[in-house]
Amino acid sequence: MIKLSINNMNKLEIRQPVSIIANGNFPYHEIPLKILDKSKTIVACDGAANILDLKKYKIDYIIGDLDSIESRNISKYKNKIINKPEQTNNDLRKAIMLLYNNRVKTFSILGATGKREDHTIGNIFSIYELYDDLNATIYTDNGTFKCINTNTEIKSYKGQQVSLFSNDKTIKITSNSLMYNFSSSSINNLFHGTLNESISDSFILNISHGKLLIYQNY
Repeated sequence: MIKLSINNMNKLEIRQPVSIIANGNFPYHEIPLKILDKSKTIVACDGAANILDLKKYKIDYIIGDLDSIESRNISKYKNKIINKPEQTNNDLRKAIMLLYNNRVKTFSILGATGKREDHTIGNIFSIYELYDDLNATIYTDNGTFKCINTNTEIKSYKGQQVSLFSNDKTIKITSNSLMYNFSSSSINNLFHGTLNESISDSFILNISHGKLLIYQNY
């Protein structure tokens, strides 16, 4: 589990539903856009504030090292900026910990993919490596990433593409209603659990311990 410093993060007024907007590709699919439109608190990661401002979204907080936000927006949103220049963690993880420090553990993440592939990978695995009690979902223009750390029945549909990821080879997984089910077996590398498919309107994943990262397409 990644340890992030949460010192000096002010207590904030945050209303649900909450969305973090990372500085990747701004979403165009109707599902993430509807989530953004319904958000009552929007936290922008640094330069994501530029496009949110351009598209006339209300920005509640901006966090990051301020290396990509436009100077005009630094001035415009100066009372909403939380400057975190440390480089140990990226701006998305800083935003996650801002919410966590304010007892917000359920939120959506948009704009986490696209542009730079290394940022995309880092952003996706940010929800995998952080605290177990987070209920965070990354919405891309193609699907969702989320984590489970207990036996879970997951809503789906017949033919939905599903991939599982874990960096812990000792986790034993048992599933049903997937085209390629697990039977007390492990994910031995990052691609071993990919390219699966749901055969029902839900599927069950039972895990011995630890955490799985799950991708489902729309």
